[in-house]
Amino acid sequence: MILKSIAFNDLKSQWDTIEKAVWGPLLEALRNGQYIGGKKVAEFEASFSRYTNSTYAIGTSNGTDALKLSLCALGLKGNVNVVIPANTFISNAFAVSYQNSATYALSLVDCDEYYQIDCELLEDHLATTREKYDECVITPVHLYGHAANMKRIQELAKKYNCYVIEDASQAHGAKAFGAHVGSFSDICAYSLYPGKNLGAAGDAGIITCNDEKYDKKIRSLRNLGCTKKYYHDEVGWNNRLDPIQAIILSEKLKFLDEWTQKKDNIVRKYDEALCALDWIKTPKTAEYVDVHGHHLYVIRITNGQRKEFCEFLNSRGIPTIMHYPVPIHQSIAYKSLGGINSYPRTVKFSDEIVSLPLHPFLTGGEINTIVETIKGFGG
Repeated sequence: MILKSIAFNDLKSQWDTIEKAVWGPLLEALRNGQYIGGKKVAEFEASFSRYTNSTYAIGTSNGTDALKLSLCALGLKGNVNVVIPANTFISNAFAVSYQNSATYALSLVDCDEYYQIDCELLEDHLATTREKYDECVITPVHLYGHAANMKRIQELAKKYNCYVIEDASQAHGAKAFGAHVGSFSDICAYSLYPGKNLGAAGDAGIITCNDEKYDKKIRSLRNLGCTKKYYHDEVGWNNRLDPIQAIILSEKLKFLDEWTQKKDNIVRKYDEALCALDWIKTPKTAEYVDVHGHHLYVIRITNGQRKEFCEFLNSRGIPTIMHYPVPIHQSIAYKSLGGINSYPRTVKFSDEIVSLPLHPFLTGGEINTIVETIKGFGG
């Protein structure tokens, strides 16, 4: 029997929370005809800058463009190596492929037990390859809302003379080593895709930094290489944030910490209930993490029955998603980056991972239903 479905991520309840507050500003924006840029975008950028304790914040069209613009803003020349985790979404690879100011080489590094870039393997890579390149950029991804080990990455970047661009697309609100993610790098990119911790009503992104030259460069690049209308100083893109999205994001930002705390409470309930099942691996949190962003709750099914497990839950109204079933080096677009035995943890995890419903509006009854249904599968 198929039961009433539980939402994987309840965007309707997010809208219900902010609807009354945003209708007036949305109607005003539609009536005044300023549909590109303007006051509302600037207000959101200022609010996000304050929230993340960064000097500058620049709204963009989406998270992939935020990564692309961040890398381009470094202005690198010659032979450039960009190092990203093997265990991440493919946008990180695309952002490198979009560059044309230099000769870029993309490298992957396997993940650790927390699903983040493995810093020991990262150092092995840098020790053996850094001298081959004029420049190097490390792009750690705070996957699933868990911060990467940024203190160690900072040390490696200094030792091997590398730039650092953080990808915090899944980690809005996350903190580590006493600071917000984004505090440990030259530039930090965020997606504001609807399903993210802080999500728009469509595509959107934002970039933070503390260097004025990067701020000016990114603002030019996102606006067709232009700081004054019709005067184009460089080749740029049309990657601006819309004011309608900025209005929605500004209001949702007010609830981000509250929603993160509610998800943390749900994760604790999941952990307590599922840790006793020997065929499930629940996620670990590193000691250096102060606030986990909890974008996703990702378990691993270790008995080889992931497909059957997902079908069992889905048939009972509990949606599941796999983040991510195809590693970057196994995709057709980037098959040159590794062979069958490359990045063993990433490959192993890709065969086992399952994301369970996680959002701040899950009720106690829904959590119990999910947990009891999982126990009913039996493994």
